[in-house]
Amino acid sequence: MNTVKKITLISLITAFMCCTIFCVPTSALLLNDEVTSIEYLDNGDRIETVISYKAPDKSSVTVNSSTKTATKTKYYKNSNGAVLWSVSIKGTFSYNVSSSKCTSCSHSTTAPSYAWSIKSASHSKSGNTATEKATATQKASTGTKDFSTSVTIKCSSNGTIS
Repeated sequence: MNTVKKITLISLITAFMCCTIFCVPTSALLLNDEVTSIEYLDNGDRIETVISYKAPDKSSVTVNSSTKTATKTKYYKNSNGAVLWSVSIKGTFSYNVSSSKCTSCSHSTTAPSYAWSIKSASHSKSGNTATEKATATQKASTGTKDFSTSVTIKCSSNGTIS
C-alpha cells in the first residue's frame, strides 16, 4: 500500500472513531425537552414557568401506548433574577392515540429568600391533568402578604405536555 492510501485510510478510520465516540445520536437529543415562559410583573419581578420532561423510555413504549413523566415549575424571581420561591408539580402520564391519563403526581416547593415562606401546598390529579395549589407568604416590615398560585400540567393523547 502506498503512503497516500495509508494516510487516507488512517484519516478515515480516525474520523469514523471520533464520530462514533464524540457524536450524540439525534434520537438522544429528542429524549429530553424544556420549555420556558416568562411573565413580567408591574413591580419588576417575574414568574418563570419551566416545563421539563423526559421522553418515554423505549422499554415502556408499546405499539398503542406510552408513558411520560414531566415537571412544571413556577419560579418567582426578583428583578435581579434571584429565586424568591418556587412551586413544582410532577406528573406521570400514560397516553395513546385516543386518550391520556395522569397516573401519579407529586409536588415540591422552595423558598430560598428570607423574606418569603411557603404557607401551604397540595396536589391533585384528574383525568390527564395534575395540579398543585400553593400559598407563599411575603414578610415585610409592614406585615405579611399572601400570594396564592397554582401550577397545572397536562398530557394530550399524542403525548404533548403543556
